[in-house]
Amino acid sequence: MSNIYIRLVIRFIFFLLFQVLVLNNIELGGLMNLYYYPLFVLLLPLRMPQWISLLLSFVLGYSVGLFSNSSGLHAFSTVIMAFVRPFVIQIIFPKADGSDTEEISLEQSGFVNFILYAFILIFIHHFFLFIIEVWSFTKFYFTILKIFTSSIVSTSLIILSEYLFWRKRIK
Repeated sequence: MSNIYIRLVIRFIFFLLFQVLVLNNIELGGLMNLYYYPLFVLLLPLRMPQWISLLLSFVLGYSVGLFSNSSGLHAFSTVIMAFVRPFVIQIIFPKADGSDTEEISLEQSGFVNFILYAFILIFIHHFFLFIIEVWSFTKFYFTILKIFTSSIVSTSLIILSEYLFWRKRIK
């Protein structure tokens, strides 16, 4: 069990540093934002209590937000994502209860299911992040376009990283 906690701490530090030091410095014309840190929430263990998932999500979102000068936005969006995650898991993986698998990953769930799972949660994260960031209807269509493009780009980055960096786990 301690192996799980060590892995969580390493992932937390990696995702935070990669987001803050690398991805926050990439400018994609204002229409797309790369967010890789939500992968931490996607890969949380299934048997983890909900309150711990929400707490870890809050700390990660707040930490990313501190470096982005928008601490509340990232914290809120990441907590909403973690809150909705069990419902999305029940819909996409009705038999996933944590007894047969430790976490939902590309290896465990398959390509299509993992993309669907990741995209829905990333979209929810981005929706709340960008809607609250703008908090106005003046740029409504631009914001909706930004939500979709950022969700597609972020999900693609997550899928690509699952293939490249975690290739040994994937059959």
